[in-house]
Amino acid sequence: MGTDGGWRVSLYLAVRAIRRGNRNTLALTVLIIALVIILMNFLAMIIGGVVSLYNQQMIDFQYGHVAIEPKDRETTIAGADALVRQVRRVPGVTGVTARSSTGVTITNPRNGKFQSKALSAFDPADEQRVTQYQLRMKDGDYLSKGDSDQILIGVLLAGTGDDSRDKLPSLGGVQVGDRLSVTYSTGIVKSYRVKGIFETEGALIDSAAFITRDGMDSVLHTEGTATEILVRGSSPDGATSLKYAIMNYGVEEKVKTWNEKGQGILGDAIASFSLLNTIMTIVCLVVASVVVFIVTFINIINRKKQIAILKAIGIRRQVIVGSYLLQVLFLCSCGIVLGVMMLNAICMFLSVNQLKFPMGYLTPIIDYGGLALSIALLLVVSIISAFIPARQVTNEEILDAMRG
Repeated sequence: MGTDGGWRVSLYLAVRAIRRGNRNTLALTVLIIALVIILMNFLAMIIGGVVSLYNQQMIDFQYGHVAIEPKDRETTIAGADALVRQVRRVPGVTGVTARSSTGVTITNPRNGKFQSKALSAFDPADEQRVTQYQLRMKDGDYLSKGDSDQILIGVLLAGTGDDSRDKLPSLGGVQVGDRLSVTYSTGIVKSYRVKGIFETEGALIDSAAFITRDGMDSVLHTEGTATEILVRGSSPDGATSLKYAIMNYGVEEKVKTWNEKGQGILGDAIASFSLLNTIMTIVCLVVASVVVFIVTFINIINRKKQIAILKAIGIRRQVIVGSYLLQVLFLCSCGIVLGVMMLNAICMFLSVNQLKFPMGYLTPIIDYGGLALSIALLLVVSIISAFIPARQVTNEEILDAMRG
């Protein structure tokens, strides 16, 4: 803006112009900038909520913090019980559970409906220290160690009895106490009593079925083996450290964190959402730049004679341009503050009135890093959009400007 107090003159001219300007135009411009801030960050807020919800469900019901898988070219973990005891000695481990899974066909004898599923078996006491199925029982009870002829199923697998109301193919309305026929890949058929039905709000999780390891061992003779071992630590953020700690204890099987296990499933969806968010951000920046350009241009055109007089009395062009840039900074600052307040209000509203997604109820999360970036981009674009018309008009000759 120059030296010798030039910035003070620019500030004086900017304040004077804002005070004498049209209040309605000022309010509308601030509102548009606020809406731009909201639109630039709304989708990212929803994506953050989806990712957080999905990650929590992976940890609480599918993988724990760390999952141990069989070695390459092997389908099971031999000596699983000894490995479980070994992992329990690793510092930071709070729970370890071994699971055995096999493909089965589950049939509801009452209506003949059947579903082909992966039936998983675990020790109920160990599982409670890693996952949270015991906290999500909709009907009945959780499995106990001696329940060799009982089964635990998800609410979507159980179904409602009305196919039009079922979200996924089901067994047609199974209730606690009903008996299900399970056909194993070996041809063995065994009847299980439904002890409990759980509901986690996760579509894939709520279509699963579980029995005890004793129950599966009695049929398939899988004693001492497992298809995976799940480990829970102190926090999700410490999963990577826990992984390497387990490996340092001599575990030769494949060890993966919950993030490594789940990134492929949600990765494509997040990439698509991110692309949409980028497109929306670009559109919003274009809208903001056009609005600022038009407002500044109209403001300057209406004051061409005043600008000519200022130049005639010796005020430098940089000072005049600076005054318009300060006006735009003021409008953007007001719009940004209003936009951030409205965005937080929307976030609070959606936290109370939650959106329901296939994996459960979503709580939106504002990405403040992304919000800061969008604010910086908006300020840069707005300043450039204001500088172009201001510089163009102030470069005109004084007599030409006086003629209008």
